[in-house]
Amino acid sequence: MRGVHFLSFIFPKSCVSCGRIDFFSELLAVCKFCTKQNYLPQKQYLKTNRLKHPSDRFVFYDQVLFLQKRGNFEKCLFQSLKFENERFLANYFCLGHRFLWNFLKNDPPDRISLVPSSRKDGPRSYHSSYVLFTKWMQFWKIREDTSLRKVSVDKQSSQGYEKRFFHAKKAFEFIKSDRIIEGLHILIVDDIFTTGATVNEIARLYKMAGAKKVTCVVLLLSGGD
Repeated sequence: MRGVHFLSFIFPKSCVSCGRIDFFSELLAVCKFCTKQNYLPQKQYLKTNRLKHPSDRFVFYDQVLFLQKRGNFEKCLFQSLKFENERFLANYFCLGHRFLWNFLKNDPPDRISLVPSSRKDGPRSYHSSYVLFTKWMQFWKIREDTSLRKVSVDKQSSQGYEKRFFHAKKAFEFIKSDRIIEGLHILIVDDIFTTGATVNEIARLYKMAGAKKVTCVVLLLSGGD
């Protein structure tokens, strides 16, 4: 799809929702009208972007922060981002990322890790939360931790609710045992939080390796129950 990505720099980028073309659509793939109708009202009524810990399971992560909640509008945009190569939408889902700084300013992260989405030893494939990942790495001025890799070829999204937890247990591993993370605050970046099985398992691996604290930030909150 490299040709599609290249053409978006030549021709005006229209809103993926309504087709309008303006300054917002050029940057976010969503026009100003659709952004005001769908994003800003949501931010006005949103009391907090911190997810409550589930009471029915043991969790290893310390906190989960999300940028947006899934509604019909967000669901359609997120599917376009992940499966239709609408990469400009990654900027839309990053709106308000500096707002989350308040949750971490008293205990800033030391390392940042992008959850691997595929089993791949070569160059990393496109990740829907890569834009957020780079923004936060630059914002906090921290280095990436590359200890984590995915060893399962199956996708977490293809699993049922209960199977997600069993799959997550065998989906990831550390590849660099000499990586020093003892006593560090690790920031995990992922695209979507549904059951929390993936980030919880990754947090467990980091805690076993000596991490002091594990925070996760995601583009979209889909579940959380």
